[in-house]
Amino acid sequence: MSADLIDGSKTWDVIVIGSGIGGSTVAHALALRGLEVVVLEKGRRVTAAGDWEQSTAPAARIERGWWPLPMSERRSDGTYASVFAAIGCAVGGSSIHFAAALERMAPTDFQALTTPARTLPAWPVSYEQFLPYYEAAEVLYRVQMASDAAMRRLSEWDRALMESMRRKGMRPEVLHVGIRYDEECEECIGRVCPRNCKSDAWSVCLEDALRRGNCRLLQNCDVQSLEARASSVQGVRAICDGKETFIRGRVVVLCAGALRSPLILLRSASPAWPTGLANRSDQVGRNLMFHTADLLALWAPHRYDQHGKQKKALSIRDFYLLEGERLGSVQSMGIEIGRGAIAAHLKSLMRSRGVRSERLLSMLAKVPSHLGAVLFGNAGLFAAMTEDDPNPDNRVTLDPEQADGARFTYTMTDDLRRRADALRDEFAAAIRPWRLARLSPALSMNYGHPCGTCRFGDDPGSSVLDPDCKAHGLRNLFVVDASFMPRSGAINPSLTIAANALRVAPRIAAAVAD
Repeated sequence: MSADLIDGSKTWDVIVIGSGIGGSTVAHALALRGLEVVVLEKGRRVTAAGDWEQSTAPAARIERGWWPLPMSERRSDGTYASVFAAIGCAVGGSSIHFAAALERMAPTDFQALTTPARTLPAWPVSYEQFLPYYEAAEVLYRVQMASDAAMRRLSEWDRALMESMRRKGMRPEVLHVGIRYDEECEECIGRVCPRNCKSDAWSVCLEDALRRGNCRLLQNCDVQSLEARASSVQGVRAICDGKETFIRGRVVVLCAGALRSPLILLRSASPAWPTGLANRSDQVGRNLMFHTADLLALWAPHRYDQHGKQKKALSIRDFYLLEGERLGSVQSMGIEIGRGAIAAHLKSLMRSRGVRSERLLSMLAKVPSHLGAVLFGNAGLFAAMTEDDPNPDNRVTLDPEQADGARFTYTMTDDLRRRADALRDEFAAAIRPWRLARLSPALSMNYGHPCGTCRFGDDPGSSVLDPDCKAHGLRNLFVVDASFMPRSGAINPSLTIAANALRVAPRIAAAVAD
């Protein structure tokens, strides 16, 4: 750690907290504008990482680039259970692990919405206004679009499924991904790419920004709180390499993720902000949303070769909005359903039910994983995602029993279950004679896709941020991660986060000049 980075007398133009998709994208955009930017990252640079469930030891998880501590989920009986979410903690954030699916939300996701519980306003930014930033983000993150070359990357199995669906009038597409499929590409789904051919936040944005000299990175820097007056933030209190420090900035951009950004704001309470920084609306941490995580196995009516260059290959959005119902999307996972994948899935289910002994987990999964590998021999693995709705009672809060911990309360609605079931049924009917089986015994949520906890809007009474993602009542604090999203849509949020970072970067630069 360079002493000049934490020199108490230095004032940075912009402090960016977090180096995931939001943080690295906005840092890159601001560095290109010539601003002095420092990026604070709790984790460190990771060049190889194991599965997020391999260890519960904090040091081992940090070493692998995963968030070190579990969250505490409040159950219906008032007790709490530990949950490890698939959230990255490393330079590049969760993006170094992700499968690089980079798709746009639908235009309807930006519109007003009436749910069984409430009516939600439209985004304060229209899809048409957002569209140029989607296009810019796709160029920046080298998104592979539909093309003849993309079709040639598919396996015989995938092409047969696409052709079967198209004969029935469906419109499946090759999934838009940020992966450079050269001759040596191994796709690196769910793991760190050693060759930078996967478009993660480090390789696309932060690495280039650091070369420019006006952008610096502080690793192993755990942000504790923001120091603020009534209308402005002065700087950041953090523990960097074990030492307490204060870093000054003209503008602070919070990009710690939808689970951690609200906690930093809540920890930053002061006489001017007694319930937490930027929390006069009492909305910080509320409206927590995930996506459903329904795993489906598909069998072909004939034997097809399943070996293709692009394994995470297909996107089916025919049921995204069906007769006014928001059912969702289906994507291929790119994972072979072999013994190891089945064992990992079974262990995950048993962990969610309280089994903690790794030895016991291995014993219990051994026989079923052998049988499953035989049963699922020629099957493909797909994930079905249904849009979660914002609910102010679904929220993340500070954990009074753990200094850096998080508690969250989440209730799955009957409407969400109904829509997820309808998506699976519609998809199963549409692909016949291909067969489908649901692998999850019950509908579960994808805790790796949190969003909505500092949503933006026009009304300071019902939102945390204004349409430019600046905190209401504070002239120099922005939140630029999945927290800003007022709706979750039914796709991975990464491209939307990147596009929004590009959209608000000029506003952040203008705030520096004010």
